[in-house]
Amino acid sequence: MRRAFFIFAILLLTSCAHVPNENPRYAIRQKALFQFEYVNHAWGRQHNGWLIDSSGELHCYNLPNNWTFPDSSGTISAEDMERNLQNTDSLCYQIDAEELKAKFSLLPLAAKGPTSDPVNEMYDAGIVIYAGYILNPVNNRYERVMLQQTGDFRIDNQSAQAKELYEWLLSMNQKLTEKQ
Repeated sequence: MRRAFFIFAILLLTSCAHVPNENPRYAIRQKALFQFEYVNHAWGRQHNGWLIDSSGELHCYNLPNNWTFPDSSGTISAEDMERNLQNTDSLCYQIDAEELKAKFSLLPLAAKGPTSDPVNEMYDAGIVIYAGYILNPVNNRYERVMLQQTGDFRIDNQSAQAKELYEWLLSMNQKLTEKQ
């Protein structure tokens, strides 16, 4: 009888480990997750977009001061990313926590997706970037995962996960447009 109770207790405890809300291994352990950004300097200074943080808050910005862009390797320090979040000017939308976790779980696979070579499509259009970020805890730097870039140069991440994330981020822009 004790053995049956012991096995039942182990099964009960281990089955609870599969509940994302209750298990810390499913917690998002970084502050910034996704970004939409438009930059154009052809006809004046234009720089706007938004960042999604780990609590599901979509932080909008327009012509932020002291903005730090990822470096040529596509990384940005956690400190600079935190400063960028502080330089946003409004909270524009709240994303459901379960939806955010589900979408963020696609990012590591999207990061492995092949990206196309940049193709020049326009002139003086600037760039529009949809990206995700993965924090490397060893060096405390975020790696930008390019999902889609359009404008002067087009870059496509060809993984199915990147395409799904891109469509989801596009829907965020649509919700913000409808809200205005």
